Amino acid sequence: MDAHIHPETLEEKPPEFLSSWIYLGKTFIQHNGWLLLGAGVILCCLWIRMKSYIEKFREQQEERRYAALWHKNPDLVHARQEAMEAARLRFQTEHDKKANQHAEKMKERDAKKREEYLGKQGERVPVRVGYRLSDQTSSSNNEGQTQTKSSYRPALGSKHHNSSKEQEHACALPTSAASVH
Repeated sequence: MDAHIHPETLEEKPPEFLSSWIYLGKTFIQHNGWLLLGAGVILCCLWIRMKSYIEKFREQQEERRYAALWHKNPDLVHARQEAMEAARLRFQTEHDKKANQHAEKMKERDAKKREEYLGKQGERVPVRVGYRLSDQTSSSNNEGQTQTKSSYRPALGSKHHNSSKEQEHACALPTSAASVH
C-alpha cells in the first residue's frame, strides 16, 4: 500500500502550459533562426538611422512646449534666464579665481626654479662665454700664430673630411694642450 502513495523516483515536471510555450519557442527558432537574425540586423540598422531623426523630433517638441509656456507666462521665462545668467556669472568668477591661483602658483614655482638654478650656477666655476677651447689653447701656446678653421664641410661629403691638413693639425697638438685653464 505504501508503494502506491510514493513512487520510487520523484520527478518534478514543469507545468504543462510552460513546457508547451518553451517547446513552441524552441521549434520556431529552429525553423526560422536565420530569418530572425536578418530581421534583428535590419531593425538595428533602422534604429541607428532613425535615432537622429527621433532626437530632432523630441528637441523640436520640447522647443514647442517651451514656446507655449513662454507665451503663457513670460515672467517665468525671464526668471529662468536670470537664474541661468547668475549661474554663468558664478561659474565664471570661480573659474577666474582658480586661474589666478594657478598663475600665482606657476610664478612661485618658476621663481623657485630660477633661484635653485642660480644657486647651482653660483657653486660652479665661472666659464668665460664666447671663447672656444681651441682658441684658448692656441693663443696661450702659439702666441704669434693664428689657427685656421677646420676644413671639414659636411655638405661636401666624407672624402673632404679626412683631408691631409686636418690630419697634420691633429698630429701637431702640443702636449700642454691637455691642461685646460
